[in-house]
Amino acid sequence: MKAIKVAGVLGAMLSMLTQAVGAATVERTLSAGPARVWTAVLGSGVPVLAVDHERFEATIVLDDALPVSVSVDWDEVDGGTRLAGMGASADSDGFRRWVEGVERVALEQVQRNRYCRGLQPDPRHDEVPEPSLEAATDCGLSTGNFSSALLELEKCGDHETTLKLLSLCSHQNHAGGLVRISQLYEIGAAVPRRAERATHFLARAASADNTEYHISAKTLYATALYFGVGVPVDRPRALALFQTAASLGDSAADEFLRTGTHSAWRRIDGRLFRDPDFVELRP
Repeated sequence: MKAIKVAGVLGAMLSMLTQAVGAATVERTLSAGPARVWTAVLGSGVPVLAVDHERFEATIVLDDALPVSVSVDWDEVDGGTRLAGMGASADSDGFRRWVEGVERVALEQVQRNRYCRGLQPDPRHDEVPEPSLEAATDCGLSTGNFSSALLELEKCGDHETTLKLLSLCSHQNHAGGLVRISQLYEIGAAVPRRAERATHFLARAASADNTEYHISAKTLYATALYFGVGVPVDRPRALALFQTAASLGDSAADEFLRTGTHSAWRRIDGRLFRDPDFVELRP
């Protein structure tokens, strides 16, 4: 498979081409997780004009047809994958056959570290109960089957099953679960690394009111708004959110209003989000 990473003006032109020439958008839901689907996309053998490995996006050509922009993302409805194609060829039989092949190959891949049992399960572990997705019917991060299953799955690096579990949190608009989903998008763990998706889930968490997690989520979303993480900078709105969170007792929000920084969320490289020109807003 020839993959050429195209960025900047040329990459934008390719994207515009797929949208301009009789563009159609087709979306398919696949049961395998985003990481396995993306691996299958890269191994499908078709010519690739542009690829973004972090965002799980590519521009491909099928049977000498016009290019199709492909995007792989998490399906928050059932915890699987949404594979979208955009371009004049996206609604063709060739594209549908290609997607079917991608799904078949994705499902044939071994799901990574499933329940810590490895590729060849140790028979000594036969009596160890597996985390039960069926029993985890409620997104409760602190109690019951949900929290124990989530802990075991993440400890084992089984992010794909974790995502299926976290789809419960999306259904129930659970602030703590939505923050965890946001963190996965921030670092690109089993999902594409997309700042706008991370911030989307922070926004949902900040507006939820069903758990105490929504207070700290307001501070995190305010940080994204203040520094433009995945969204345009909106400092008046950010400061209003910081003030709301501080009034509800969030110490990180209070710290930011005094100093222009806090330690509740760091950049990927470990640096604090900091405004060196900040003027204290609290007495």
